[in-house]
Amino acid sequence: MNALLLATIGAGALIGAGLAVILAGLTRWHPVLSDALAMLDERHPRPATEASGAPGTRAAVFRVLVDVARRLPGSVGERDLEVLQLDRDRHLIGRLGTALAYAGIGPALAVVLLVLDASLPVVVPTGFCVVGAVVGWTSYGRRTRDRADDVREELRYVLVAYLQQVSLLRRGGAGIATALGLPPQLLDDSEPMRRIGRELELAERAGLMPWEGLRRFGTQIDVSELEDLSTIAETAGHDGGAVIDTLLARAESLNDELIADAHTAANRATGQMSTPGAIQVFLIAAWVLFPAAATLLSS
Repeated sequence: MNALLLATIGAGALIGAGLAVILAGLTRWHPVLSDALAMLDERHPRPATEASGAPGTRAAVFRVLVDVARRLPGSVGERDLEVLQLDRDRHLIGRLGTALAYAGIGPALAVVLLVLDASLPVVVPTGFCVVGAVVGWTSYGRRTRDRADDVREELRYVLVAYLQQVSLLRRGGAGIATALGLPPQLLDDSEPMRRIGRELELAERAGLMPWEGLRRFGTQIDVSELEDLSTIAETAGHDGGAVIDTLLARAESLNDELIADAHTAANRATGQMSTPGAIQVFLIAAWVLFPAAATLLSS
């Protein structure tokens, strides 16, 4: 029994070593000053890097961990990572590190059993180790998806104000390009509005029209309202149509949708709140009635 527990503790040590490797891969490498100066010497092109091999080793470990994480099930969608502005490799490393951290509950339990000299089989800490790794891997992905949904919802709320500002600028006689580009410059106190402004700036640098940048942004992060806005703006840009009423109507409908979704979420949360209370009442009733039932059955 002790030998099996020691083997489980050894597995915990391997998990700790894996976490250390992940942290080492995520840590930015800082060369020694003499090596950095040697790298800048044009007469000796990068000799220190070849001699030390530290960056290459860390990069190789990082690639191996990423390749392993890519083969595991339950991947997060590219659009969810895009809306959170996350790199997939860094996300996978963080997810793998969380799974290893959760898996450490098995070796920790094995240490407790060894100290207490308990007689539980080794399959118990091993099972905790496997379950912890699965829970850590899946929970990290679920939290990432929930964060992406929260960012999309925040962007939709900001989009209501954006639509209203664009319609007001159009009513004041501004061109469609000016009306689309000016609100992010004036209302840059929120991250979603700044992201809209950056996408419009990228579209301008790429020689695209503002509505094309909005359509591309909406496709990247899976927000259909941005694509609707780009269609309205494109119609105004090509045909010169009066889109003020259309923009205001779209802002009002989007606001109504957000309010309805908020009411639905509140009703769902209210319904879920009753479940723990019912379980508590059931447990209290079972605790009170069990002695009497046991006495009746034994007599």
